[in-house]
Amino acid sequence: MQAVGELAACACRFTPSAEVYMSLRYRESALRVILYDGHPRHRNPHLAAACDTRRRAALRLLACVVRACGGNWGFGEAREPGGGTRMWAVLPHHGARAYVRGAGVLER
Repeated sequence: MQAVGELAACACRFTPSAEVYMSLRYRESALRVILYDGHPRHRNPHLAAACDTRRRAALRLLACVVRACGGNWGFGEAREPGGGTRMWAVLPHHGARAYVRGAGVLER
């Protein structure tokens, strides 16, 4: 839930429209969370670098959670029609379960 919340908050912060797209999949013993927002990649390299820095800072907590779970995350230009930015996090089941136990969160 933490990963979904962090990605959704970032997408809503950066998108110029009122819509974002989210995909959740459980495959190969890992939860895959993908969010797309409508913020296109800047063509100017300086603006692109500044925007990437702001997005990376907004996803700092996500990076900590994903690292603790042994997963990976990132963002980049969306390959789908309509453009924008694609952000993702992959959380392996085993690592996420250990993270939950270590945080003292009750499991059902």
